[in-house]
Amino acid sequence: MAVAGIGAVQSELAHHSREARLARVLALIVDSIAVSVLSLVATNVYGVEQITSGSPASFHYTSSTTVAWPWLTLLGILYFAVPEALFGASPGKYWARLRVVRVDEKPLDVRAVVIRNVLKPIDFLPMLYLLGGVSVLFTAKSQRLGDLAAGTTVVYRHHALEPGATRNMSSQTRRVAGIVLAIAMLFTIAFNYFGRPPLVVQGLFNTGRFFPGGNAYKLGNPEWSLGTVTYPVTVLGTSKTCTGTITLNWYVLGWGEGGASWGCRP
Repeated sequence: MAVAGIGAVQSELAHHSREARLARVLALIVDSIAVSVLSLVATNVYGVEQITSGSPASFHYTSSTTVAWPWLTLLGILYFAVPEALFGASPGKYWARLRVVRVDEKPLDVRAVVIRNVLKPIDFLPMLYLLGGVSVLFTAKSQRLGDLAAGTTVVYRHHALEPGATRNMSSQTRRVAGIVLAIAMLFTIAFNYFGRPPLVVQGLFNTGRFFPGGNAYKLGNPEWSLGTVTYPVTVLGTSKTCTGTITLNWYVLGWGEGGASWGCRP
């Protein structure tokens, strides 16, 4: 009887996980859009312009502002892992009324959440979530590769009502999470204004704009005014000693080049 009871529970879980497949697709679309927006913000605030093809010397080149891919990958993993560890669902899953649960009926723990999300980049291979999607379609409990490793799956919220079946935040945890999120947002806004100018100057150097050659440079202490910052600059690695200033202007959402002046001597 006990074996039959366990089999019935597992069969029911498999049925519930299959019911949630379409909602998981919708949740993935919502989460993918949100991650793309976060990645765009991170790139525009913390990224540095780099040459992607051509050469600045020929004035024929293409460039892009980028953040190193490991950081963007970490951002994507944290986007899913943190809310799932707090209340059992990413923002997209929460919107779609879904929750992550364990297939062995044990309480969902943080370890399982971390495992399923650390492996999420593999599920996206080779593109468009192909491996993960195929795995969900062809496993009995609709598990992507990360789910198989973590022993988890996804069901509708009303199928995860048992105590401990999924993660749930207390009111105090919600307040702490809200405070941390607010601090992160304020830090990003402050960094975008006060911390980004040296990254913009680095991008100008990488693309050869506003710089009289050289293979390195040194920034002095900036002079700030409302919407403007000016850096004393010494260019290194040339046959001449070049010093000057680079001015950046604030344009609504970010810093851009304003002007430069140079003086070089043998």
